[in-house]
Amino acid sequence: MIKNFIKKIPGARSLNKLILERIIMRDFLDCSSLELKQVKFYNQFIKKNDLVFDVGCNVGSRTKLFLNLGGKVVGFEPQEDLCNHLHGHLKRNRRFSLERTALGSKTGSAEINISDAHVLSSMSKRWIEATQKSGRFDQYSWNKTEKVSVSTLDEKIKTYGTPQFIKIDVEGYEFEVLKGLTRPINFISIEFTAEDLENSQNCIELISNLGEYLFNYSIGESLSFEKKSWKTRDQIECLLRKQCQDDSRCWGDIYAKLVGAQESTLKI
Repeated sequence: MIKNFIKKIPGARSLNKLILERIIMRDFLDCSSLELKQVKFYNQFIKKNDLVFDVGCNVGSRTKLFLNLGGKVVGFEPQEDLCNHLHGHLKRNRRFSLERTALGSKTGSAEINISDAHVLSSMSKRWIEATQKSGRFDQYSWNKTEKVSVSTLDEKIKTYGTPQFIKIDVEGYEFEVLKGLTRPINFISIEFTAEDLENSQNCIELISNLGEYLFNYSIGESLSFEKKSWKTRDQIECLLRKQCQDDSRCWGDIYAKLVGAQESTLKI
């Protein structure tokens, strides 16, 4: 009887939908013990109300961490299915904006190679060939392409402002994304793989040309720095070459810190 009564209340259906959407968002943002450790790692870069660009948002695993730090996050993701997933979970979050677009060196359109594992979809055929050849992803295929719109970091900075932190994880397309940036950013992270280390070296060079930067890196999903102190460009390139020579399937993230940028001291 109560359910029937509620159904007769004007706007009850909309209210129930709103409540359900908020529950879905709350559950999505709820962190496991491991994710809480990852939040603490990013706490050195991001504090409450900082603007963050998540380039290659995918299913939102990093966006989730940034939002838990109180950041204002703009996610960039060209794959339709993943955008639908993100919208379904975060459309009620006022600190999250989603753009269904790829980022690159210039505005326009391009093709993305869709993998049967969505996290491996890439706009870089070079990266796909290199990782397949190494045997890392030889069990996956990229038999489908999708035409996507492309914008640039510079254009999105005009729209949203200058971010404190930019995370770029686009399966070998990082250099093209960075070519669309012409100003220094306090903190930047890019994914690297041993099979495509030249791409990462090009990224480090480009970032170094934007301003005076120091670097560090983490392996896999550890979200823990390999080195206790930040390194110069020459030092990080040497360290990465050795790391990748020792492990031909090594991968992780490179972090760039603009000299003078203040790391967060917020305790969480």
